[in-house]
Amino acid sequence: RILTFDRRKPICLTRLPYSWSSSNMWKCKRICNKLSSFSRICPRPEMKTYGKPLSFSTASTKAPKRFAGVVKLKPEMYNQYTRLHDHTWDEVMKRMYDSNMRNFVVYYHKETSLMFHHWEYVGSDFDTDMKAISDDEVVRKWWSFCEPCQEPFQWEGPPPSKGGDGGPDGSWWAPMEEVNHCGAWPVAYSSEFPDPDFVPKNPGGKISSSTETDGLVQI
Repeated sequence: RILTFDRRKPICLTRLPYSWSSSNMWKCKRICNKLSSFSRICPRPEMKTYGKPLSFSTASTKAPKRFAGVVKLKPEMYNQYTRLHDHTWDEVMKRMYDSNMRNFVVYYHKETSLMFHHWEYVGSDFDTDMKAISDDEVVRKWWSFCEPCQEPFQWEGPPPSKGGDGGPDGSWWAPMEEVNHCGAWPVAYSSEFPDPDFVPKNPGGKISSSTETDGLVQI
């Protein structure tokens, strides 16, 4: 078994340096056993590619536009949300990629039930790209399963999947203020999905697709 802390330096459990303590060895074995057993419960989907990787010639290229937002997750809907996101629908991922969205990630804080998302935009026509996403039928269907899981801070009227805009001050994901960025921005992006380092979170090891939504709550 290989335990990788750094992709360039995989650590083989049968070839660990003698300087490693027995406690470190035991921790490594526990991690590997856990990952191995989880992979049997929830096998990783096949890697897909949505286009050519976007790369730049120099590290002085302008940074991508960054976006972040926050919304509440209803604790009782954790299973559904992770089932939807352990393998985001292929059509949704392709639409996001074609609309120049990159590096989209969602974090969850259990104690406060808050979810934070961050993503980067590499296109030149933001409004057109975002409209292509909101007009996409499969994306709207995807949203209709995500929305019952979420509780926005400020929203009036029908949800985004039904064409709602939330009213004058509405935002399904409340925008966050960037107060720091330390530089060293990305200058290249992979076109593959899913991230091979992502560990699925659904307790039952279930996923969904645009044609497999049995048991999911829809708005």
